Amino acid sequence: MKCLAFFIAVIFSLSLMAAVPTEEGLLKNLNNAGIPGNLITIKAMVQGPEVEGSKMDYFKFLISLENPNTVSVLQLAYSNGQMMSTQLKDVKYIPDLQSAIKRDKSVERSMFYAALMMLSTNKPNGMEAFLEKNGVQIVRNKNILNEEKMKLLRAYRTYLANNKGKGDANSPLNPPDPANKSKVIELFRANTFERAKNIELTKIENEFVWRVDWKSTQAFFTNEDRRLRRLDYVNGDTNVRLDASEYILFNGTNELPKFMFVKDSKGLVSKIQVLGLDTKTNREKKLTERYEEAKKALTSPSPDSYSFLY
Repeated sequence: MKCLAFFIAVIFSLSLMAAVPTEEGLLKNLNNAGIPGNLITIKAMVQGPEVEGSKMDYFKFLISLENPNTVSVLQLAYSNGQMMSTQLKDVKYIPDLQSAIKRDKSVERSMFYAALMMLSTNKPNGMEAFLEKNGVQIVRNKNILNEEKMKLLRAYRTYLANNKGKGDANSPLNPPDPANKSKVIELFRANTFERAKNIELTKIENEFVWRVDWKSTQAFFTNEDRRLRRLDYVNGDTNVRLDASEYILFNGTNELPKFMFVKDSKGLVSKIQVLGLDTKTNREKKLTERYEEAKKALTSPSPDSYSFLY
C-alpha cells in the first residue's frame, strides 16, 4: 500500500508539473504517441502562392529513424495525387536533416523542416538547431529541476523501502510538527521544474495558448495538448511564419496537423495539406537505395520551386 501511495504521489506531482510546460517538453511533441517503427511516410499536397499561378504538387516525405544519431529524409515530388513513378517530377535526399537545418541560410526552409522533424518524429533536434543558429540555447529540464522537491520524494521512497508495515508515523510526508508539515505539503505541491521565464499563457482570438519567447522566434502551443500552433520569425525586414491546424490521427496512433501554411520572407503564402501518414519498421530497401532508384525513374525532371522546400 505504501509503494502504491508513493507512486500515486509521484503521479500527482507530475500532473502538477504538467500544468506549466518547459521548453524541452514542448519541443518533444509530447501529445503525439511514440513512433512504432523506424520509417515514417508522409503524403502531402502543396499549393503555391496565388501570385505564382497557384501551382500544385504532391509530395512524399520518407523519414528514416534507422540510424539513432541522425534523421534522414527522402523527398519525392509528383505531378499527380496518384504519386506513381511515372509522375515523379523531382527527388531530394537529405542524409542528416539536423545538420542541413543548421547549415541552411533560408529561414523559411529551415523553419519548415525543423517543425516537420519535431511533429513527425517527436525529436527536438531540428528545432534546437534552428533556434541555436539564431542565438538561442534551450534550457534543459535537468537544469530547472526543483531539487528540494526531488530530495523529498527520494527520502519518501527510501522510507517506504525501509519501513514496510510500520505505519506512517515517521514518514517524510507526515512530520509531527504542524509547521513543518505545512512546508512539506507546500513543497510537494510545487512544480517539479522551475517555471521558465520565457513561457507565458496568453490569448490569441478566443484560444488560450502558451507563448514561448525565443528572441527572434515566437512559438505558440495549445494550452492543454501542447500542440504546435504557430511559429513567427521576425528579424529586421525578415518576417516568416508557419501555422499548423486541425491535428488528426492519420494512422490511428500518430498525429499531424492536416494543414500547414508557410509565409516566406517575400510575404508569399503556401499551403501544405497532409493527405496521409504511415509508420512502420523498414525491412526493405534503405533510403539511399530508394534514392538511387528514384533518380533512375526521373526521366524528365521538372521541379517546381517552393521557397520552404529543398
